Amino acid sequence: MSASVSRRDFFGVFARPFRAAAHPPAFATALPVDAVAIIQGRHCLAYRSVCSVCVERCPVPDAIRVERGIPMVNLDGCTGCGVCALVCPAPVPAIRFVPRRRTLARTP
Repeated sequence: MSASVSRRDFFGVFARPFRAAAHPPAFATALPVDAVAIIQGRHCLAYRSVCSVCVERCPVPDAIRVERGIPMVNLDGCTGCGVCALVCPAPVPAIRFVPRRRTLARTP
């Protein structure tokens, strides 16, 4: 008698390492402590058609505004809360978060 192995079980052994890499641990998805949103034009639906979901759902007034039909992030107003990235309807989320740059005050 031979052991019966399904195709799912057979190929499942090979897929385990890939499944683990596809779902990073929760701590890897945390935002930087002081982050600001940036919109990636290559993924943003507003660059190809009409979309303003991030502007409508942003909890901070004037953190994201629309200029000529394209959403723009106000770096001084963005708190880095992450709501805009969660509601982005693009197949690949068009909003990334980067650490906020610190500027040094110039002394004359």
